Amino acid sequence: MAKNPNSYITAGSALKRPRKQKGFTLEELAERAEISTSFLSHIERGTRQAPLSTLENLARILGVNFYDLFIPSSAVTTQEKPSTYDAKIKEMLKHLSEKEKKSLHGLLKQFHPKKP
Repeated sequence: MAKNPNSYITAGSALKRPRKQKGFTLEELAERAEISTSFLSHIERGTRQAPLSTLENLARILGVNFYDLFIPSSAVTTQEKPSTYDAKIKEMLKHLSEKEKKSLHGLLKQFHPKKP
């Protein structure tokens, strides 16, 4: 079966959108995925082929369905756009100590009770 270079572009842009929506820089995501920033940039542009294990890892980190990486964006149903507060909160969390994060987690749990 012949390789389709468009699938690399489709997968790359399907990773780039949620990366930006979640406020990750290329460097942050590459570090979490344990790959180079340059390689991640090539993956997002569709100019390099990534091993499936790398794509699976990136999808997991970003919280996207691995199989959706290969569906052209025009075929994917529109998802709710993330709040502008998502990136603001993420940035604030970077500067909190573990103790402060634990306290905040306790507070947030009060707003999101467990379902029976």
